[in-house]
Amino acid sequence: MIYIGENKKGYSMVKKDSLTIDSSVFFGRGIFETILILNNGVFLKEHLERLKDGCLNLNIPFNINEEELREFIKNEKIRNKALKITLTEKNIIYSTRDIPYSIEDYNRGFSIKLSEVRRNSTSKLTYLKSTCYIENIMEKEKAKNEGFDEVIFLNEREELTEGATSNIYFIKNNKIYTPKVSCGLLDGIIRGWIKNNFQVEEGCYNIEDLRNSEGVFISNSLLGIMRVSQFEEEFFGEKDLIEEIKSKYESSIISF
Repeated sequence: MIYIGENKKGYSMVKKDSLTIDSSVFFGRGIFETILILNNGVFLKEHLERLKDGCLNLNIPFNINEEELREFIKNEKIRNKALKITLTEKNIIYSTRDIPYSIEDYNRGFSIKLSEVRRNSTSKLTYLKSTCYIENIMEKEKAKNEGFDEVIFLNEREELTEGATSNIYFIKNNKIYTPKVSCGLLDGIIRGWIKNNFQVEEGCYNIEDLRNSEGVFISNSLLGIMRVSQFEEEFFGEKDLIEEIKSKYESSIISF
């Protein structure tokens, strides 16, 4: 379902298929957030804060009120869905879709591969959830066509950064490691939750750190915590610490 409103104060959302042409069409100037909706928005406040910051960076009006959005979710009976909010110069777009992950996915774990494309740690767009997203989509589609679930990027210094749609972590000596933001990655909402609830070492790591680790997992707002069972030719078994993180995360979002 798609709802569109004019990006101004006092906007109203209407179910329709057309929007106002603006710089998002010609130049990709837009910001989006994808939010897990259970009974209400999971980490909705955090998503809206990041959305607002992105709008400030791209000079896009921000007119979304948290309480009005919660009321919209309630009135439209949006439950157990993904809600994508996109803001452009002249449009506010809400779209919903089913959550694409199954119990079987979590049981088997994800397979990932390395992209030949490099992340640019000096680009401002690297740190924004912008609608200039086609490179991520193309690389993930390529990986899926090769039988993988996700693709991982290195930066121009051959340092580990992130997945096309996820943050990445590895376990060594029962400690959690993840690339620091300045390596060139989006600071994910679930990444923040993990840092707040577990001791996490942020740094600059290379692909061998990943290969030689005891376990790998990825996260995003819809996926939650997903164990990685395969990185190209390397296979990883189940790890108690990853299961502990996943279990604690799932318990924490029940209240939403």
